[in-house]
Amino acid sequence: MPLPVHRIAPHAAVRPRDRVVAALAEAADAFARDSGVEHLTIDNPMLDGFFHYAWHPGAADFGLAELFPPGHRGYHDGARVPRATGLGLVRAMLRRSGIWCRLQDGDRFFVHVGEDHDLYVGSTAPCPGALDRCRELGLVTERIDASPYDPAFDRAELLPPADDAFWAALTALVAERGGVLLEETYVRNGSRWHRLTTAGLPSVRGGLTPRARLAVWPDLTDDIGPVLDTMSRPDRLRLLVAQQPDGRIHTRIAEPWMASRTDPHGYSRGSDSLALIPLLAAERDPLMAAALPDRDGVLRVRWRTNPTRADRRRAFLRTVRTGEIRTGRVAATPSFGVFVDLDDDLGRGVGFINIPELSWTRIEAITDAVQVGQQIRFEVLGVDLEREQVALSLKATQEDPWRRYFDARGAGDIAPGTVTALVPFGAFVRLAPHVEGLVHLSELSTEDVDAPEEVVRVGDRVPVLVTEVDFARRWIHLSVRQAVEASNHDPRIGERER
Repeated sequence: MPLPVHRIAPHAAVRPRDRVVAALAEAADAFARDSGVEHLTIDNPMLDGFFHYAWHPGAADFGLAELFPPGHRGYHDGARVPRATGLGLVRAMLRRSGIWCRLQDGDRFFVHVGEDHDLYVGSTAPCPGALDRCRELGLVTERIDASPYDPAFDRAELLPPADDAFWAALTALVAERGGVLLEETYVRNGSRWHRLTTAGLPSVRGGLTPRARLAVWPDLTDDIGPVLDTMSRPDRLRLLVAQQPDGRIHTRIAEPWMASRTDPHGYSRGSDSLALIPLLAAERDPLMAAALPDRDGVLRVRWRTNPTRADRRRAFLRTVRTGEIRTGRVAATPSFGVFVDLDDDLGRGVGFINIPELSWTRIEAITDAVQVGQQIRFEVLGVDLEREQVALSLKATQEDPWRRYFDARGAGDIAPGTVTALVPFGAFVRLAPHVEGLVHLSELSTEDVDAPEEVVRVGDRVPVLVTEVDFARRWIHLSVRQAVEASNHDPRIGERER
């Protein structure tokens, strides 16, 4: 018989987010107390990826640092935890620290955290005190038929059990190949990697997390050339597994720049052993796969495979291509750049424009270039799947005034300019709107001068010879001295043309 379910959400007046989190956590505690719950069971836990994928482990190790021992030991499917620990997990989920799981107490109580800072609580008890407390906290409650995260709605991956027959076959495979990689997925999006040898297999087996999902892959290789060649082709989403000389294994999403033999952060070092593992479920084909049964030999774990919002967002980001021109809406303009909505749902706030990419010309403030809510056109510079961020350029869709000016000119040409600023080492001269270059002090006059004020003032019209144009560094080097010598002008620049 299904439990009565309440959806609990903050009232519009409950702000800011810290107050929302505190109120919802207190509401979950009130329902648990009214239901007589002292312990909760973790179901289908995730380390990250329900709300977002993060390049770094979020707030305080995904929110688990104060709840479980190092390495997340004890955070796994079926783990029984005290109510206080369960409420700590609820707070971490509400803060979007990274983790997500369902919490339940048999068939009489459960609590689920939703995507919109809401809770779904089911209980066999009426919980009148908890409902009153929700009203006091400014929370809105409503009875609904079922939680959208009810296990009945799960699409589950059913794996064979890692029984004695599995371990016998794995032992034979290790002996045949000399070694393999074992991926121990202890929670969704959280894996530990082991390099199995015949001698080390028993100790690895004894330390595996209860109910973990196991996948066996070909061993790491020291011949990294083919691995780097594959990494340089961004046709598929892969995980790079690397073992350092000290034996530690670390992983990250493989990106083409990592294949560089010159980038100091690349993986072209001969001391690493590497492997590439497919990330998309449709492309994963391990040598062997199984899930750990409970101690009584019964396989109870059912790995939930429903795509999360983060999964859908990652799929959306894979449709964004570097170099394409798109449109979006300015979402926010903090002091360090501009966040852009690529669409109204999965792409909300994932676009980012660094300040140098806003305009070809100098701007005093970001709002001189864009306004919040403005629809803009931009070029995609790159997609970072781990940070869920798309680098954009607004100026790439605009005509470069330097290119326009130098289409008909180049180094060695003489042109008129206007002095716009004096600095101790020379003067800046404007050749055309938004096109300025530097005349070094030594190039200001045919005579020796100690300061630019001796020969020019702001607003002076002067002839200059273009000595160098560096588009990459955005530098134009000019010379008044060479322009005067080349055109036989009066070496004195005192007669100014206003």
